[in-house]
Amino acid sequence: MLRSEINELENSVGAIINETSTANDISFQKRIAEQVTYVQKLCDDLKKKWTHELLSNAKEQVIKRYVQYHQAGIIQLADEVSRQIPASGFSEEEVEIMKNAYRQLTANLEQVLEFLRHRFYQYFDIDHKASIYHCTLLFLRFASFEHELIAYQNPSVDHSLIEVVLTSVHEVAAEGFVSGISYRQADQSVNLLRMTHQLLLCGTNTTTASLVHALYQQNLNTLHFFYWYQRYISLQISQAGAKNQQYDLVDEQLKSLTGVFVNPEKALQTELLSIDLLIIPWLQEQAGSSDQIKKGKSGFQLPLNLSVPQFALFIRIFYKTGCFPVENVAMIIRFFTEHFTTKKQPHISHKSFGRAFYNLDQSAAAVVRDFLQKMLSYLNKTYFP
Repeated sequence: MLRSEINELENSVGAIINETSTANDISFQKRIAEQVTYVQKLCDDLKKKWTHELLSNAKEQVIKRYVQYHQAGIIQLADEVSRQIPASGFSEEEVEIMKNAYRQLTANLEQVLEFLRHRFYQYFDIDHKASIYHCTLLFLRFASFEHELIAYQNPSVDHSLIEVVLTSVHEVAAEGFVSGISYRQADQSVNLLRMTHQLLLCGTNTTTASLVHALYQQNLNTLHFFYWYQRYISLQISQAGAKNQQYDLVDEQLKSLTGVFVNPEKALQTELLSIDLLIIPWLQEQAGSSDQIKKGKSGFQLPLNLSVPQFALFIRIFYKTGCFPVENVAMIIRFFTEHFTTKKQPHISHKSFGRAFYNLDQSAAAVVRDFLQKMLSYLNKTYFP
């Protein structure tokens, strides 16, 4: 089943891209229009063909490979068209004809991708980089929320936080035109703007604190938001006065945020840690010198014959296979860093453990696999002789 169904589509798009000028403008315009119409027909035929083939009795894995193979091919083709500039030999009228043809081509290819995504969503790879045209449409979707958010005025909400949201999603979306962003990131950008818009324009009694809580839960893990939050809390600490009031303020923030599950898959910037792994350790540092914090910590830490990456991978395996009754990664990381030590680190930082938890380290995986094989061998020998 895994064969290219887009060869003719690639050839037809290539023919338009490689068009040359002619003396007869009417003939040129007619030829381009016919070629674009033919590409549209090929796109419609693909939809019909896929509907028939992907609803057949083929195995799930085969269908998944088939969909993602064509998804990648069409995105590559769409990006090739998006980067095209009409040849210098064209007249002004021909340049406009070609630009219009490119716009129609990218729109048709985007419709095919959206068809694949929504009709066969379980097989579509949302972590694949979206097309350049998709990123262009993303900014148009932003516009539907931005105007009202920029104009929003309410003394209960710090407007600089709204600016942080707008700046964060814009910077991430702009990467789509440079290094690319995934469909997941594109969706998260729109979801963050939509949620902020609903809370402020459609909700009731929204405050800076409630908006912070919502953005934290949605894993707005940009440095813009993290630095803003640091300034926001630091200002409150400086205004609190007495040490016990400062501690109570930080402790209240810790209790409020540690109970929130932050899904790492929702991270807006995939190269950074989740927002809980940025904010919680910072809050703990602010309260770290308090005797009340120290009293709450265990006095004994169990040493392990593992490195931090190996230990973190073990915990990730436990987490991914459902061994923990809680899903809050930040809470799990805090527990294990406070109660265990590794071969070379008597004090494991939340940041280094969190980074190792999400990192793909094959050398650490090899050591962990060896331990797991020894464990399985012991189980089989002892309990299943």
